[in-house]
Amino acid sequence: MNPEKQIQLKNNKGECLTLRLREYRQGDEGGMIACIRDEYGETYFKRGFYRSEYIKKQAEEGNITFLVAQTMSGEIAGMLILKQFYPEEAMCEIASQIFRKKYRGWGLAMPFFEYGMEILLSRSYSAAYCLPVTFHPITQVLLYRLGLRAAGFVLNVFDMEKIVHSYQNGRNIKHSQAVQIMPLGKKDAGMLYIPRKHQAFCRAVYESAKAAYQFAPEKETCCVQEKIPEKSNISYINDEVQSSLEIRIYWAGRDLKQRIGAIHARFPLQGKQTSNIFLNCSDPYAVWAYECLENMGYFFTGLKPLCSEKEYIILHNPGETVIYFEDYAVSGEFASLLYYVRVCYEQQYKIKDNYKDSQVP
Repeated sequence: MNPEKQIQLKNNKGECLTLRLREYRQGDEGGMIACIRDEYGETYFKRGFYRSEYIKKQAEEGNITFLVAQTMSGEIAGMLILKQFYPEEAMCEIASQIFRKKYRGWGLAMPFFEYGMEILLSRSYSAAYCLPVTFHPITQVLLYRLGLRAAGFVLNVFDMEKIVHSYQNGRNIKHSQAVQIMPLGKKDAGMLYIPRKHQAFCRAVYESAKAAYQFAPEKETCCVQEKIPEKSNISYINDEVQSSLEIRIYWAGRDLKQRIGAIHARFPLQGKQTSNIFLNCSDPYAVWAYECLENMGYFFTGLKPLCSEKEYIILHNPGETVIYFEDYAVSGEFASLLYYVRVCYEQQYKIKDNYKDSQVP
């Protein structure tokens, strides 16, 4: 059990609030679920978090470390989770910081993140990782202060008709996530096979995170197709509620187009159905695979770096979903990455440049 921490906060009226930050204990489930319901009603996408038995099981098995902020009267004011992904990935995700509405305005978010980071840093992970929302920039800004850096986006993940929250969505009908990373145990990405046109973006990401890397010489990324392995190694999962498909390509083979086409046939990119692909760019055939995926309607949205032995490029296919990038709420650090991604989107779909007057550099 991690040690507790007592903090004192003051709001803009000069009132004081004392809280205990501590690890979850059995009996906290009701207060945690109340936090979720206060913000999301019955629409939070992590459906298991509404069930006490699920919370208990995840905590007992060590998959998730649940943290709570508790008032001196015993009420749970907020929750935060640290999630691990062994054995497939070695990072720890900082996620689900949710407060009861009456405890907003006290400045609790930053000390709660700091408490979570103290616990995270006491353990052995390849990286600290977060997928902050893009309908407000608060988490992006606070985690930047703690050392996490922008790496890209996972677009159109959640159906906004299925999720209720306190912020504005703008015109987007699906909610996207940003990707933030801080290297811990893994500080060298190794040899990367990345399309030349995206190397400047990727260089900036790895250098911002202060991680070592190498780009394979271009002659090594130009594959003779006969040398490519016959079969791809792929996994996928589709969230039917959110109409969101996630495909992971561990290794590319000559059957890549056929395999991805078969997945699309099962989950057609129609209506709100969208797809994100994580392509292993430690694979010598990743550039060839990227070109195949680009020809199938996917475009580059960034990196998922330093989370496992493999490094990943992220690609997105929005299907019929229109993306209004100017309605995203992002920090200054993410703004330049977002501009780059929407240019990729425009070029892929030959959309007229609607952003030439944008304030984003």
